Amino acid sequence: MNTQELFEAAQLDALGLLDEREQAEFEAAFSAASPAIRAQLRDEQARFAKPDRLRLTVEPPVELRARILGAIKAEIAEAAGAAKSRLHSAGRELPTVHPVRRVSRAWRVAALASLSIAVVLSVMMVRQNAEMQKFAMSNNNDAALNKLVDIFGQADLTEAVFSPDVKKISFVAKDAKFKGEAAVFYNSAKQTARVFCNKFVTEPNETVRLVAIDDNGKVIEQIAEFSSSGEIITTRPMPMAGFNPKQLALYVAARGVEASRGRLAMITANI
Repeated sequence: MNTQELFEAAQLDALGLLDEREQAEFEAAFSAASPAIRAQLRDEQARFAKPDRLRLTVEPPVELRARILGAIKAEIAEAAGAAKSRLHSAGRELPTVHPVRRVSRAWRVAALASLSIAVVLSVMMVRQNAEMQKFAMSNNNDAALNKLVDIFGQADLTEAVFSPDVKKISFVAKDAKFKGEAAVFYNSAKQTARVFCNKFVTEPNETVRLVAIDDNGKVIEQIAEFSSSGEIITTRPMPMAGFNPKQLALYVAARGVEASRGRLAMITANI
């Protein structure tokens, strides 16, 4: 057996659904498995063998008991009538003739057994699907976190999430039609920052400039410069000692040209 077949056999073993040959094959494969696999198999069997696994939460209707008892009495009466009809008036027994519409007892037992197995397998499938969805969600969360670590950097991400000295400063577009996004995470204790831009598209001869501005909107100093093709861009600008984080703007200008001669794209939201 491979690992998947071994786990499937373990589930059926926990439910008592293996025949003698399958049981022997499972036990042989279980004995040959590694200790770690055997431990996982026992955990899986324990999970499937929980007594409340198939407990129904639906209350049966009140009249169900009366209907079942009535059906049983009808069967008894029919069987007694059939036995009486097989006797000749002289006491000789006549051959039994079964109506075509009736189903043999063996078929009824097989049908009930099949129904029980179907219910068990349905519950198992629902539980397994729920587990798979939970596993997929966990994987998606891990992937998103790993992406943040790759983009942000582990140290900066930890500071941004937990440090009381880090403040997020968001930008708003100067023109409502502009779809770019930007934010600065500013550490007031270290006087450092990390800039994030998204959906900025620059021409080959253009760059994005992060600048400090005064209260009148005049550019005081350029802090960072980068190009972008629309993806998420992050950069750590020079130390921002002496700058108030609210006095920041993003310009798009031609290379070698002062930022103020380009177009103002975004400005900090709280300026």
